[in-house]
Amino acid sequence: MVESALHGFLKVVGKAFLLNQGCFLVDTEVSLSRFGQTRLYDLDGHHVIDVCGVGERFKKVRGRPNGEGPGSYEVAENVLRGVEVKVSRSDFRNGFVCTGCNYNYLLTPMRLVTPWEVPRGVGLVEYNRHKFDVELAEEDRLSFRGLRVVKNPSFRSIGRYQVDSATSFMIRRSMTEGLEDALGELRQAEQDLASGSEKRI
Repeated sequence: MVESALHGFLKVVGKAFLLNQGCFLVDTEVSLSRFGQTRLYDLDGHHVIDVCGVGERFKKVRGRPNGEGPGSYEVAENVLRGVEVKVSRSDFRNGFVCTGCNYNYLLTPMRLVTPWEVPRGVGLVEYNRHKFDVELAEEDRLSFRGLRVVKNPSFRSIGRYQVDSATSFMIRRSMTEGLEDALGELRQAEQDLASGSEKRI
């Protein structure tokens, strides 16, 4: 199936949106582990998500880090945030990943779907092509115009193996791309050496 230009653009918007949500690792077309997951919604029949990000969530834990005495402290745990892009009604009816991440979003053009059509717990983000603009704001964050969160997602508890599986999938892919870049750089350096050109350091 060929991806439309709008779908490809909204995947890039989804990556920027997840980076703005505090994700430190973001990738597209990520395969999610469905092992042990029950299918909660009719629309939830897929295992590859358009955009996936790994971020942190802080939670309070009782006791002290050394295990002695009363008190509480915060610990960080990795969480998955996922964005599914839908650009047509038929695409929406074909289904998407609704429960594969801790936070699941649906990114659509304006008024493609209504908030009550979106499964419970899944957030809805609308893109307005007439108003869309993005710029770098203070504190290393992006400021979006024409991108509106209509419905916030709710936190969904998923197995640690699902978070680990998606994270390792993204890291392995980036390592492969890094190896390809390193190979290209090595071949260029080999050509420079063969041609006798020297770089001054």
